[in-house]
Amino acid sequence: MQHHLRACLSLAAAVLLLTHIGVSAAESVHYRWTDSRGNPVHSDRPPPKGVPYEVVSTGSNLVRKVKPGVGAVPATTEPSPGNEFEQVNAKPTPVKKNSEQCRRARQNLETLNTKKNIQLRNDQGELRTLSDEEKAIQRKKAEDAIAVHCD
Repeated sequence: MQHHLRACLSLAAAVLLLTHIGVSAAESVHYRWTDSRGNPVHSDRPPPKGVPYEVVSTGSNLVRKVKPGVGAVPATTEPSPGNEFEQVNAKPTPVKKNSEQCRRARQNLETLNTKKNIQLRNDQGELRTLSDEEKAIQRKKAEDAIAVHCD
């Protein structure tokens, strides 16, 4: 029972992480910077004050580089005075391999492949069972995470 609960909690954490960092097919704008450990960070909010960052349009290859000390700039790709974006060659930011995320993704994939019913808690704390379609989506996300974080 405790193993099942641990597996469900690991899956829930991975789902939340993958949902948070997932890229939408629709155009959106986000902030991108490197944290103090050298890890790339993508967020819908700007970084702490004093950190250089970029405002990135996911629907195009427009990037606005913001110097430290400038503060938060609006997350918009509409050209206007003081909001100049530059065209960049869209090369994905290389992601460092992460053994913990690799381990969790493999664990989640194993759970998704071996357990018939997988339950997660919703925002109200109530348990709900994932549908076959939701499990397929989570299976794909786990496979993608394995491809990124595992050797």
